[in-house]
Amino acid sequence: KSMQQKLLATVNSKNTGDELGMEIRRLRDEKQTLQNEQASRQDLKDRIDEMMSFLNNLPCELTEYEEEYVRTLLEKITVYDDHIIVEFKSGIEIQIDE
Repeated sequence: KSMQQKLLATVNSKNTGDELGMEIRRLRDEKQTLQNEQASRQDLKDRIDEMMSFLNNLPCELTEYEEEYVRTLLEKITVYDDHIIVEFKSGIEIQIDE
């Protein structure tokens, strides 16, 4: 237990010449980055699942504009001179070329 405390003290010290401490800090940073990426992927997956659930409950054929569907599915639509970008709330973007 005391060895672990010494190691933690070394890691938290300001001594940048300590290669072990630097490596442990690097690995901690890398672990944090990976955890953030995993959380982002999970968030995207959850939004896609929510969108798919909503779509699965829609009638098979849409014949007219439905405000509820637009507000539930779309984040924004950007119109350019030569194309349109549709961004869904799930984070997915599609480009429609004219």
